[in-house]
Amino acid sequence: MRKVKVAIVGSGFLADMYARCYNEMSNVEIVAVSSRREEKAKRFAERFGVKSWYVDYEEMFKNEDVEAVNVCVPNYLHAPVTISAADHGKHVLCTKPLATSMEQAEDMVRTCKRSGVILMYGENWLFTPASYRIREIIDEGALGRILAVEAREQHSGSHSPYATKKEYCGGGVLIHMAVHPIGFIMKLMGRPVERVYAELGNLLHNIEVEDYALLTMRFKGGGYGVAHSNYITRGGMQERIEIYGSEGMAFIDLTHASPIKMYSEVGYSYVVEKASRSIGWTSPAIDEKVGYGFANMLHHFIECIIEDREPMSTGEFGLEVLRVVFAGYKSNEKGMYVTLH
Repeated sequence: MRKVKVAIVGSGFLADMYARCYNEMSNVEIVAVSSRREEKAKRFAERFGVKSWYVDYEEMFKNEDVEAVNVCVPNYLHAPVTISAADHGKHVLCTKPLATSMEQAEDMVRTCKRSGVILMYGENWLFTPASYRIREIIDEGALGRILAVEAREQHSGSHSPYATKKEYCGGGVLIHMAVHPIGFIMKLMGRPVERVYAELGNLLHNIEVEDYALLTMRFKGGGYGVAHSNYITRGGMQERIEIYGSEGMAFIDLTHASPIKMYSEVGYSYVVEKASRSIGWTSPAIDEKVGYGFANMLHHFIECIIEDREPMSTGEFGLEVLRVVFAGYKSNEKGMYVTLH
């Protein structure tokens, strides 16, 4: 069996998640990792059995063993890392959002196309088991014509200093979190977004970017989408989707779908992402790398490389998601709808 040789740029939460997924796949070998801090790169390499580690991703891309690169760094680095990887002939999986500006995102897509490499937009919501199953059901016609989709991702705030500064993140929860529900809604509706309206605010945190975002989309040919994200939600991560069709409806709860319901008076180590307490009644997550879609997403990326085919979530799709995000910022600034098509 052919093994695709992968390098990871970054050594934080997401890089850790990816490495754990890859180490369970028989057709992948993680051959290199880079991190700006030498001790973190070395520790990551030792933990996951990676033979080469670097503090300079440019040097890592010169490694001829590397076929594909996973971009797991703060938003403002997505463009330079992706462009450099493509210039070195590497396939790229870039996490959300694609970039912090439309110009950067367009350059990423253009460079990857020119270099003849795959650029996959890492929207893990599209690869959750629940997402696969609901698309099968919708394709059967069980919900009829999809009329509206409402989706949200929210929690009490990011631990990363990069997420709270516009310089590094590109904005607040709209670009950092709402890209998940926005992308999911766009893919499910399968039609161009016609116009966007957004309300943004900073309700709780003393940060320079928004901690609350509500964005509505009207689609060409009819249909609406509502994406909601915030940093004001206590009790851990909330990821929920509601789908309304002409013949039915569906609810999806990505974070609280655990079959375990338990009570503890002393608590335990981990419930679900961003949950601060485990005392009382809880529903502990079983396997977040599967439930949140990361395992399926990485399987898909590797299969696309081996079979030389286009991913379900392309760089162009990530670009369109970003277009909606920036239309949202413009809408909030002007206090009116922004037309896209």
